[in-house]
Amino acid sequence: MKKKPSKADILKIISKILKMSPQKIEKIDDYTKMESWDSLAQLDIISAIDKKLNGRIGKIKNIAEIKSVKKIISLLKKKSLIA
Repeated sequence: MKKKPSKADILKIISKILKMSPQKIEKIDDYTKMESWDSLAQLDIISAIDKKLNGRIGKIKNIAEIKSVKKIISLLKKKSLIA
C-alpha cells in the first residue's frame, strides 16, 4: 500500500504552483493576500492535489471553494487523505 502524502507534500505542491516557499504560504495562508493565487492557480492547485491523491479529491464537496491553505490541509486530514 502506498504511503499517504503528508502536509509537507501538499505545501510543496501549492508552493510550486504559486512560486512561493512553503513556509511563506503557510504563514500567509489566506489566498486573497497571495498575488499569485488567482482562479487559474486555484484550479491548478486542486488538479495537482487530486493527481497526488490518485483522483480521490473529487469526493470532497466544495473543495474548489476553499481559499485557505490551512483549511485545505485540515479537510484533507479530516477525510484521511493525507497523513
